[in-house]
Amino acid sequence: MSPNTVTFSVELPEGTLDPAYLGESGKVSVLANAVSGSMDIVTPAEVAALERVRAGEAVDRELVAGLLERGYVCTDLAEEEARYRAIVDGYFQAIQEAPFQFMFIPSFVCNLACPYCFEGELTTRSPRMDEEMIEAAFDTIPEIQDRHQNSGPPYITLFGGEPLLDTPYQRGAVEQILRGSYDRGYPVTAITNGVALDAYVPMLLKYGCEEVQVSLDGTPRTHDTRRVFRNGRPTFELIERSIDVAADAGIRVLIRVLIDEDSVDDMPRFAEFAQAKGWLDHPKIRLFNGFTKATTFLYVTPDHPEEKRKRMVRGDVKAGLQEAFWRMVQQNPLVDRMLQPDLARIRSAVLEGDRLRPNLQGCSAGTSVVAFDPNGKIYGCPETVGRPQHACGTFYPEFSYAAGYRDPWRHRHVDTVPMCRDCNVKLFCGGGGCPIKAWAANGGDFNTCYCPKVSSITTRVETQLAYLLPMALRRQQEHANRPEGEEGTWEQMTRVGSFPWMS
Repeated sequence: MSPNTVTFSVELPEGTLDPAYLGESGKVSVLANAVSGSMDIVTPAEVAALERVRAGEAVDRELVAGLLERGYVCTDLAEEEARYRAIVDGYFQAIQEAPFQFMFIPSFVCNLACPYCFEGELTTRSPRMDEEMIEAAFDTIPEIQDRHQNSGPPYITLFGGEPLLDTPYQRGAVEQILRGSYDRGYPVTAITNGVALDAYVPMLLKYGCEEVQVSLDGTPRTHDTRRVFRNGRPTFELIERSIDVAADAGIRVLIRVLIDEDSVDDMPRFAEFAQAKGWLDHPKIRLFNGFTKATTFLYVTPDHPEEKRKRMVRGDVKAGLQEAFWRMVQQNPLVDRMLQPDLARIRSAVLEGDRLRPNLQGCSAGTSVVAFDPNGKIYGCPETVGRPQHACGTFYPEFSYAAGYRDPWRHRHVDTVPMCRDCNVKLFCGGGGCPIKAWAANGGDFNTCYCPKVSSITTRVETQLAYLLPMALRRQQEHANRPEGEEGTWEQMTRVGSFPWMS
């Protein structure tokens, strides 16, 4: 029996699947193994056979043949361990060669007053990066890559506060960063609120910036109740115009649609708006979802009392939001087309017949991200910037790098976290959850786990399966009903519900 085999139980709408596939609970069983890359719907008889194998009992060879072929059962545990080890080692080899993101924060100042902003009070009053600081940040990039043993190409991201403020200081700082990136051959992107993006388009194009990210909170009516200037003035029309100007100029625009319990029901109307705008079909525009969250965990230090630490970290969880999101998107195919949500990272395996990919990286912070703030400090996670307890060094006036803090974070993975080592859903959650939350909740130890409950990981996968399986089965049925001679192209054939079956 492979230790990496997981059985998920999924409740589907009545009539979705032949009753022969339903267990006593009325749910369908889905087997998954992130090492072999397999994911299959199985019958109750096959689930029972798997349980007998797990218990060491004899099982009919014909019944177990499919389980062996798909990698759910193995005959050599040492070989299975070697395959798992190759995936983990391959992952660390990959991140050493992957692009490394360096985020420049000219200042923390922002012209908006979004109620959920994780930078909060930092955005009202801030130091600024001067010319000498910006050059110092560039100078440390090779040193940091060397300490990380990273050979990947560096790329620069303008971050804030709001990096694209239309003020003389900010335009000067941004141009120096863009020019410095261009002269060194570093690609550059920007994460901006978008209200003055259109004014920056000529400068971004001049220095080869090909991509920016902006955020919207839904339709104008919803967006303008939350994402507003400090005097309450609305911003939607300004951001809408900036998106159109940038995309039409050839810059890719990633629109992050921020969702929470107050805006989730607005998404169908926003999808209709985006479709009418032509954004869903625009070659330079892509929309994806994000969730607003509380960030009390950013204020935790290891010397806080244990109960206070854990209470503040738990404050991040917004119960029920993901369930409300899936209910909404299930009833609105246009929202699915707009966002193509994939919270459990299984979408391509279910809908496209792709290999199931192990999730060894829950977050790129800690492995391939570094942020330079206007105080001269270095951070490994962009959400922690400006909180000195999370700084891992300085780039100005002197360079320093706290290896004792940074190394355990960078090398944290499913095997260094004892709680994850024997968990069979570890390859579905990235192993150990958010490193900063684990560090905060457990008194400053990165080799611990922030996993509210293993059941929450299982529920996340089962919830997305309950959403995707009817879609995959419907596509498969539509393909089966297609008249002979209308098979279409190979690409079309591989994208019509190719979720694999065992029987």
